Amino acid sequence: MPVTFDSFETGKPFRHCCDCGCELVHAEMYIINQSFAGDECVFEFALCMDCREKMHNQLSEPSKVAMFDFMHDHIDMEQREEQLGTDSATEDYITSCITCHQPRSATNGYTLGAMFAGHELIKGPFPMLMCSTCEEALADSLSDETRKVWDRFIAENFPGPPSEVKLPTGSKPVLI
Repeated sequence: MPVTFDSFETGKPFRHCCDCGCELVHAEMYIINQSFAGDECVFEFALCMDCREKMHNQLSEPSKVAMFDFMHDHIDMEQREEQLGTDSATEDYITSCITCHQPRSATNGYTLGAMFAGHELIKGPFPMLMCSTCEEALADSLSDETRKVWDRFIAENFPGPPSEVKLPTGSKPVLI
């Protein structure tokens, strides 16, 4: 697994789904999300595809449509695949925001998303980077119902954070 997507907390690859606890090496596929404020990772998790699908099914239909529309309106996946293919260096996928193309070095914050099968990074739409400005624009289109699903996910899986840590609740979706 690329070092880019190792856990910043442990310095090692993610081993378990944060929701169901399954061993990721045995999961068919899983995603990793890491949110950064500047260069500091402030929030990270790995989620097996079964748990990701369970969460996705809880989102409101208007939010699903809004997320699809946002991505469709801001990302040219065909051009991305032509430019990067599946054999580009991992870093090439995450040098700039997938929606506004702002360089990672010029952002105040961003979220990285990646998909894996075992320890193998799956390249295509992922890995991707979305800057905090675009995340906020996307978040503005989400329903209160969807925000509550995300807040519940955070509360159930990340209890008791240190007071100085600001977890990305309702107003900031993570690339799931």
